Amino acid sequence: MSYWQPSRLGIFLDTSCDNGLFFFNYTNDLFNASYSWIVWSEEENFTIFEDTRLSADSDVKVVKPGLEIFDIHRIHISSELRTQLVAAWNMTDGLVQINPSMDRRDFGGFTFTASIMMIDIKFNESNLLEPLLDKTYEPGKDMVRRYGLAVFLHVAELYNFTYNYILTNAWGDPQPDGSWTGMVGQVARGEAEFGLAPAKYVVQRFDVIDFINSMHIVKCCFTFLQPKLFGSAKALVLPLDEIVWVCLAVLGVLSIIVFRILAKYDNTGLSNDSWGGSALLVVGAISQQGIPDNTEKISTRIVYIFLLIVSFFVAVYYNTAILNGLLLPAPNAIQDIEQLLKSDIKLGMLDIPYLRNELIQNDNMTIRVREKIAKAKPKQIFYTVPDGVRMIKKGKFALFTEDEAIYTEILHQMTDAEVCSVSEVLKYNPFHVGAVAKKNSPYKELFNRAFAVMRERGILKRQLEHWLVKKPECNWKQDALSLSMEPLALAYALFSFGAIFSLFILGFEIIHSKKKC
Repeated sequence: MSYWQPSRLGIFLDTSCDNGLFFFNYTNDLFNASYSWIVWSEEENFTIFEDTRLSADSDVKVVKPGLEIFDIHRIHISSELRTQLVAAWNMTDGLVQINPSMDRRDFGGFTFTASIMMIDIKFNESNLLEPLLDKTYEPGKDMVRRYGLAVFLHVAELYNFTYNYILTNAWGDPQPDGSWTGMVGQVARGEAEFGLAPAKYVVQRFDVIDFINSMHIVKCCFTFLQPKLFGSAKALVLPLDEIVWVCLAVLGVLSIIVFRILAKYDNTGLSNDSWGGSALLVVGAISQQGIPDNTEKISTRIVYIFLLIVSFFVAVYYNTAILNGLLLPAPNAIQDIEQLLKSDIKLGMLDIPYLRNELIQNDNMTIRVREKIAKAKPKQIFYTVPDGVRMIKKGKFALFTEDEAIYTEILHQMTDAEVCSVSEVLKYNPFHVGAVAKKNSPYKELFNRAFAVMRERGILKRQLEHWLVKKPECNWKQDALSLSMEPLALAYALFSFGAIFSLFILGFEIIHSKKKC
């Protein structure tokens, strides 16, 4: 008893008197896991318990004249009472234990009606369990709901009962007349004892149902490809500060002037014979190609060596900065919802019911999201999983989604480089989801204990890892490295300009030589 029953308040009640019987009738919905009852009854049978809440979680002992103590409960409100004599008193031995209390963990194969809810998968009673419990069937769809189904099949094994299923495709929303639709409505109306799909803990739902146990933490977020902080051309400039580039330009100009001054007194040089030759020497030094000249003058060689030393250290620092930028991941351009709303990224939402409901809320953040969506063109708001991932892949688009709902499709559509650029920003904090049961359900406490056992044995962790898709890992090595035109665009432009300019000069020289002839 101490292992299986929690601490509870004990109540002794004498139903042989009017006040006791009145109290019994007034409080008969309290035969639940919170109380332990000892009821004195002079009736030969147990008919007074037939219209009460007495059920599987009830801890009720009935004491009859002759000091016979009976354990009494029933599996379901519709089933027969189960009674068993557990102890009796006699003058010789006192209180004698005759039988142990009946095991509440064995429901004797009773069949409960349960609600199964799926959103993306089209299913019916003819192909219900086998496809839903096969991970290869419709991979990536309704994985949280199928995880809930698998866990409750374990609960059925622990308590020895079976399910009869009714189907729905929505969690449920309140109606103007106070009723509820979907799975919550089926449970609230008594059409089902349990809802096997984990549902969000919503305040309004607590008025009509009970949540059995938290099964998972759901994260709803905007998923998108991070925009580039800067292009490849700009990346080649950033390793050195602006002041460094200015100093290098000044150094280059001064070096050209110094070379021209030295050239007047040094006639042993081969290349420094004009301003163009001086500029070519400086360019060769800075680009680490050496100095294509040979001179016997010590003064000229001193300038050469110091220019090469300076250009060498600048090149070392520049190449190190480039390498460091390649090895370290680039910081994200958008790191939170505020930055996302201020960006030029278009917003969309996954087409599932509770995200549609999310858009009609009137909190400040949702209003700002609606305003940003309204400005987008074309004004499509809701997307299916494949279409939403396709839009993310194009860039400049963020899809509001349940995190794991699109991971499988991301693996199918995106390259590893794109996967590494996938980012998520939360609109609000992650929230718990749990399976639901009828209000004041007799199975809430019992199933909570089953969840504790499954958690201790690792069943919940195993099922969670089996069904829920993890975010794709970033692995750059699997993509072949390719070089596009953008990084070399400046070099191609300079070469083209140089080639055209040289042809122009060549034509000018040819014309000039003909005139001399």
